[in-house]
Amino acid sequence: MNKREFIKALFVLLSFPLVSKAGILDFYKKRKESLPPEAVFTPAEELFIVDIKGTPESVKKLDISKYRLKIKGNIENPVSLSFDEIKSLPSTIHQQVFECVSNPPGGSKIGRIKVKGVSFRDLFKLVKPKDGTVDIIFRCFDDYSTSVSYDYALKENPILVYAINYDKEGKILKDLPLDHGYPVRIICPDKWGYKSAKWVKEIVFVKYDYKGYWESRGWSDRAKYKIDFVD
Repeated sequence: MNKREFIKALFVLLSFPLVSKAGILDFYKKRKESLPPEAVFTPAEELFIVDIKGTPESVKKLDISKYRLKIKGNIENPVSLSFDEIKSLPSTIHQQVFECVSNPPGGSKIGRIKVKGVSFRDLFKLVKPKDGTVDIIFRCFDDYSTSVSYDYALKENPILVYAINYDKEGKILKDLPLDHGYPVRIICPDKWGYKSAKWVKEIVFVKYDYKGYWESRGWSDRAKYKIDFVD
């Protein structure tokens, strides 16, 4: 661990007074110990849950036949997609380690997941972003919001997710549970969990740098996994 990583690890640990400071140098090692073995996934029912208000009542009562995901902003082709239309788009399977930025050493806010959904590369083909796009904003049913840069999305290809693994082998992929973002959420490779917005109702392409719920409270806007903690 270099000096920069040590300082960031120290900052996170000091944010949790019950965590032993003697564990600072084992920060990343202990983090790995919370994961299942390689090629073993965390079933959806065992995956950690973090949100700002709990599952929104509007989601609990959602008539999926009336759900529409609006994609708009600095694009040539604004769309309003039903759940069935989202599922009819070309799909991809993605797996990654998924972790909350506030996970203490040895904590449980980490898992290895497999998800199914629509890649942003395929979404871009559909909506055709215009020149000058800077950020992509995700707005959610619980009033949460976050964003990623357009350059990041082009390079790392986030996923608009509608299904997740329900088993350790990753063979059973079913609709997202309510508390994990049903009907759709975002999964952002190489980002902390707070960028992977749940209960998404709107995606907006904008020509400015947007700061979402946690970013406006001081957490990193870039949120690169294991690297960025605060701005």
